[in-house]
Amino acid sequence: MDKPEDSLTRAIAGIAAADDNSVHLPSMQREIQRKFGRNLIRLQQYERLIKALVAEHDIAGPIDELHSIKARQIEAVSKKTLGQVVGDLTGAYIAPAIPESASLQDDGHPGDPNVAWARISFKIEMKEDDFKETERKLADLVNLRNELVHHFLEKYDIWTEEGCLTAGIYLDDCFKQIDTHYEKLRGWAKHNLEARNLMAGFTKSPEFREFFVHGIMPGGAGVFWASSTIVNLLVAAEATFSKDGWTLLQHAIDYIGQHEPKHTPMRYGCSSWRHVLHESEQFEVRREQPAPGIPTVTWYRSRVG
Repeated sequence: MDKPEDSLTRAIAGIAAADDNSVHLPSMQREIQRKFGRNLIRLQQYERLIKALVAEHDIAGPIDELHSIKARQIEAVSKKTLGQVVGDLTGAYIAPAIPESASLQDDGHPGDPNVAWARISFKIEMKEDDFKETERKLADLVNLRNELVHHFLEKYDIWTEEGCLTAGIYLDDCFKQIDTHYEKLRGWAKHNLEARNLMAGFTKSPEFREFFVHGIMPGGAGVFWASSTIVNLLVAAEATFSKDGWTLLQHAIDYIGQHEPKHTPMRYGCSSWRHVLHESEQFEVRREQPAPGIPTVTWYRSRVG
């Protein structure tokens, strides 16, 4: 082991303290510098990519604030260490698969029906064993990075040819490990981008407008009745025609036909307006026959609670 004063001398002199008797040492040291720099560049590429994934994997809030929310998340993640970001990645973007019944999460919606709110979220789910293995490998990468950045000169004597040879083998091995992680991360990022592009294409489609604006799910999957346009129109008709808390369905039908004729029961997969009242489960229904021989009429009112 070097004497304390020798270690201090080398720390001060750095690579300039090379063995003057070695002809090859300067070029070997330059090769070590190149390999070391290559590792740091790949690590920085990895860190930039992982921070982008973590910062943008889940963005939620009022629609008119999404851009500023995204900017704040990017700023917050940019200040974190690689170890912290890896922890965020394995806690949110990458997760063990859970039963569908338990996968529903609180979207954090403030509950104000007058606020247009959205959530854009991406996640990779793995089998439990695969997740644990991925978590372990990512922890190993963080340790490798810390050893390389903080302890390389402590472990390898690059002022000798033998030390340079050993250090070169170590740096080559480091690069293989870092590059493997980087390519894996690039794969995840590419899938993320593909999913975003598919979603962006869908948001421009008529099917998306039917769902987002009117509550009609794509592919005949049903209707999100609570926020559907046809239910909102029936509620709007109540405000005009309600009598003692009940609204004559025919009055609502005439009102909607005059103001929004495109919103018919057929558009929402129903055979009649009474079918809409039943399927939506948003209304109480009352039927009565005004007098013998006169057709039955239908009244409705919005459910409370």
